[in-house]
Amino acid sequence: MIPKLYAVCAACVVLLFLYISAVCGNEVMEKREKGGYRCLTEYETERVADKNAPAGIRNEYVIRITEMPPEGASLVFYTLHQKVEISVDGELVYRLCPSTLNPFGKTPGSNWNWIPVYRSDIGKEIKVTLIPAYENTVDIVPEFYFGSRIDIWGKLLMRSTVPFLLSAVAMMIGIGFIVFTLYNYQKKDVDKSLLLLGIFSLIIGLWKLSDMEAMVLVFPFSLSLAYMPFVMLLLAVVPFVLYVRELFSTRDSKIWDIPCVASIAVILLSVVMQMFGIADLRQAVWMNHAVMISLIVIMISMLVYELRKVGWNSRIKVLVVCLAFCMVGYIIDVAIYYLSNGASMMVLGMLGFLIYIVVLGIRSVQDMRKLISIGMQARHYEQMAYHDQLTGLYNRTAYAADTGAEDFEPEQYIVVMFDLNDLKKCNDTRGHEKGDRYIVTSAKKIQETFGELGKCYRMGGDEFCVLLKGVTISDCKKQVQRLKDSVEKINRKEPEEFPIRIACGYELYDKRIDYDLGDTLRRADKMMYHEKFMMKQEALKQQTG
Repeated sequence: MIPKLYAVCAACVVLLFLYISAVCGNEVMEKREKGGYRCLTEYETERVADKNAPAGIRNEYVIRITEMPPEGASLVFYTLHQKVEISVDGELVYRLCPSTLNPFGKTPGSNWNWIPVYRSDIGKEIKVTLIPAYENTVDIVPEFYFGSRIDIWGKLLMRSTVPFLLSAVAMMIGIGFIVFTLYNYQKKDVDKSLLLLGIFSLIIGLWKLSDMEAMVLVFPFSLSLAYMPFVMLLLAVVPFVLYVRELFSTRDSKIWDIPCVASIAVILLSVVMQMFGIADLRQAVWMNHAVMISLIVIMISMLVYELRKVGWNSRIKVLVVCLAFCMVGYIIDVAIYYLSNGASMMVLGMLGFLIYIVVLGIRSVQDMRKLISIGMQARHYEQMAYHDQLTGLYNRTAYAADTGAEDFEPEQYIVVMFDLNDLKKCNDTRGHEKGDRYIVTSAKKIQETFGELGKCYRMGGDEFCVLLKGVTISDCKKQVQRLKDSVEKINRKEPEEFPIRIACGYELYDKRIDYDLGDTLRRADKMMYHEKFMMKQEALKQQTG
């Protein structure tokens, strides 16, 4: 039930995200062409009450340029959920705000703002007005840069190297797990929960990737990029819980449903509040954090219960270490998020989750390989037990197992018996290698003719049997003739080889005269031996005639 609910909720969130990406955006007005950059740190600041602002506050920064490098310069700064207005001596030259096409949402997202400064601006007052979209972004003060574009890009890329690498690794591992599991999904030895780990890994990789400042350089003024981290966080909880519980002996406990149901409720509530303008996804993120904190409490309690129930073993050790990395990293990141009002980049939680994914993923694959190896050995032994080693057909043991099964209904079956004429003569005159070839060729023809209609068995040295279900006597007779025609083609094509002669008899189970299928087999056997006798007589006539 929970996976289905999660799938519906995930679809709602993804549709919301796609709508924001396709329809919503920011309005950007620029009058000046961009140039180069160098660093700037001196400015005046003032906080002004504004009842028309979403948070009731606007922050104003006054910058005066006293000198200009020969190559030109620009004012560069990063804003987080803040509208931006820039004027030079009272003339508005730049504005960033949510588009009028955006039916909901207060934020223009996260953006790098690049404002060219001319030589004529030396000594003029450059006023930067930031209007926070949320109360917890009021105290976020941007870092202003006044320098080379290349220098700024280099600085940002270097700062984003570690998060980018962690994100890329998580996404590649996630895609690998998903593809591997789907490719081997039909194999019963494959751990299906590895698919959940892959989905979780892909989600957190996308979360951290979309949360990097450097991504705004690649996708400037993209409002959907600002929503993507919160969408990924909403979607991450359920796959994580569904995978983690599979690691515990208490996986069937209803307590694991609590964070799943809570997460689904948070997804639905967040979507509704976003659509009706009650609160943006960013403002509702605290609910998702609360669900994760409750999950940590549940995992700790389940770990304690697991230790009491099964004791301290290697599996518990790995589980404790991996979950400890996740818990500690996530708690630290959440604390940093609220202390910095969401302005600081967090990587400890990501690193913890990545360690968790790699260690448990490798362990799952190793366990899976052992199971597959055991399964292959079991199937090999089963193959040897129920199949004839020379022909590959089912053997007498398989026949006994099939006809002795509780659900076997003999009324629906036709028994077809075969005997290879002169096999002993072939062995005596041509050798056992030729005799084996006689057996293998005959078995192949029987399988080709009857294999799609029933199961073929080698009952002994030169005896074969086919069980046909739901086939009429008339159809059976046609197949027998097909077999004879096929054998004759081989004999005409290879006249130097020992001639193949297959005697055949067949009977439909008749409850009036048959006590069980064994009686039907004996009647088919009798018919087969009659044909065998007639074939020998015909061969004798050909030799003497």
